Amino acid sequence: MAKKYNHRRAEEEFKKMKKKDEKFMRENGMPETKILIMRTFDRKSFNSDRRFYERVDFDSEKIIAAARQPEEHSLSEPKNVKDFIDSLASIALVDSLKAFGFETQLIAFFLYRGYKAKEISVLTGIPEWTISRRISELIKTYKFFKLNA
Repeated sequence: MAKKYNHRRAEEEFKKMKKKDEKFMRENGMPETKILIMRTFDRKSFNSDRRFYERVDFDSEKIIAAARQPEEHSLSEPKNVKDFIDSLASIALVDSLKAFGFETQLIAFFLYRGYKAKEISVLTGIPEWTISRRISELIKTYKFFKLNA
């Protein structure tokens, strides 16, 4: 697990950096009013970054990084959902995918690319149980189209 954000340590590093910056500015003749403006701006920026880093879920960042797969795809392999649907040989599968919305098509595309439901859930924000349910509905629709073809 990545290191959690430590506010005290970040605050100390910020103060140390600002002290060094302000010393440099004073030595080079910058007026105190401009140093104060710089200090105010840097404090706002620091506080904004602090709020972000306090809320970042490092576990999800680790999962997303691990879910990325190497870019070793052949030229004939589909690169997006539309190409994926166009490359399918089964008319029944194409019809069943078109019966559903883009989310289900995207889920099928990710499954085709080798992602697991948990990884798809992290990447798309769709709950894992919803992914399982949509795939189940897609299979039922595919079987219906296949029988009626």
